[in-house]
Amino acid sequence: MVDLNYLLIMGSLSGLVAVLAHSVLYSLYDLVRSGGSQIAQVSLTDAFLHLICGTGLALLFWLSWGLAGMVEVPWWVRGLSFAMLCWVPVSLPAVVAAWIGTAPERGLSTKTMALMASRWATTCVIAGLACAWSWERSM
Repeated sequence: MVDLNYLLIMGSLSGLVAVLAHSVLYSLYDLVRSGGSQIAQVSLTDAFLHLICGTGLALLFWLSWGLAGMVEVPWWVRGLSFAMLCWVPVSLPAVVAAWIGTAPERGLSTKTMALMASRWATTCVIAGLACAWSWERSM
């Protein structure tokens, strides 16, 4: 069995790496698309929120015994399966809360909602892969 503290640290670090990696990739995409006129920024609140989410995903992975029902599959399949199972329950409340919190006359654009959903998907994928890799290494 994997040590819970180790898995929680891996989850929190993967949450930070995910939000930073997504911001770098999105900034590069935005720079190419806009011709170098704007750069996206990461807020400290977003980084902290994804750190907490990564820790929660690691705890959930540990509580599920590393998806013990999936046998004879590589670690990355287990990690991606975990990420797909967690992405909708994690991203949907965040996107809906942001949509409800905006003023009715402004609303959220489709681009903003897709950006939020892709940021949560990145966090789920990186946390799922990190947890599955850690679990595989300890066995």
